[in-house]
Amino acid sequence: MQHPSAAWKHLYDSAAWKRLRIAQLSESPLCEWCLEREDVTEATEVHHMIAHKGDLDLFWSGPFISTCKPCHSSRGQMEDHGKTVVRFGADGWPL
Repeated sequence: MQHPSAAWKHLYDSAAWKRLRIAQLSESPLCEWCLEREDVTEATEVHHMIAHKGDLDLFWSGPFISTCKPCHSSRGQMEDHGKTVVRFGADGWPL
């Protein structure tokens, strides 16, 4: 059986997504999740703040957030799977 994300993987390879990604990273070049911890990190990924799960309107319209690869791979995936993410501020206290 094909993994559900494989059905829309081709969208990430499209010229339209590449333009959207460049525009998002140009507008917000720092990882927004690292900034919550007062850590300045270059963003290299664009995350769908609402998991689109194949919904083309959500895929193309967002909302989006700029993230670094480590944040996108951890927090982004947890959020996509409906898990609660405990965030911590620069002072070490939960947000």
